[in-house]
Amino acid sequence: YLAFVGTPSATAPWMLQFGGHPLAINLTMAASEATIAPSLPAAQPATYTVEGRTIRPLGNENDKAFALINALNEAQRKQAILGSRVADLVLGPGQDGRTIQPEGIRASALTPAQQTMLLDIVREWAGIQNDAFAEPRMAEIRTNLPETYFAWSGPTDNGSVAYFRIQGPTLVIEYAPQGNSVDHIHTIYRDPMNDYGAKFTKK
Repeated sequence: YLAFVGTPSATAPWMLQFGGHPLAINLTMAASEATIAPSLPAAQPATYTVEGRTIRPLGNENDKAFALINALNEAQRKQAILGSRVADLVLGPGQDGRTIQPEGIRASALTPAQQTMLLDIVREWAGIQNDAFAEPRMAEIRTNLPETYFAWSGPTDNGSVAYFRIQGPTLVIEYAPQGNSVDHIHTIYRDPMNDYGAKFTKK
């Protein structure tokens, strides 16, 4: 479905919602600014074939995260991998306004190459918007990179059922296979400071 929340305007904030299964996008516009937080990009099935081509809607997100966890040394992995299993989104639908303590390894403990890999994962979500909105968002996330954490739960072999979270002052990304299956994936993309364009309405 499509839903308009508020009156479309070139100056005042308003929202366009796109919903279906398994995808939910909230786009809040405010003049020259925009955010898609919170949104739930998801996939079921996560792999399928069309005209002989294999399609993986969340393939880059998956592969880049496994590449990063496997680029960590043993000490870094001990920090990144959580001690308990996480099987679903912690800050998913119905959790608006909830806060949790960051877990995992801080980006400041990563090498420059590993930090680049982390930002490349983030761009898979932040880059859903066009460059005019994505680049300022990425610049904000880079500024907060030293306070951003990468957490992992599950095996580290690509193709396994594994959860990960990237969390910073203005960012939460979660990736969670559903029902112990790699063929049904939920993710969440949030900005704790600007979900639903909260900053826009305060101006």
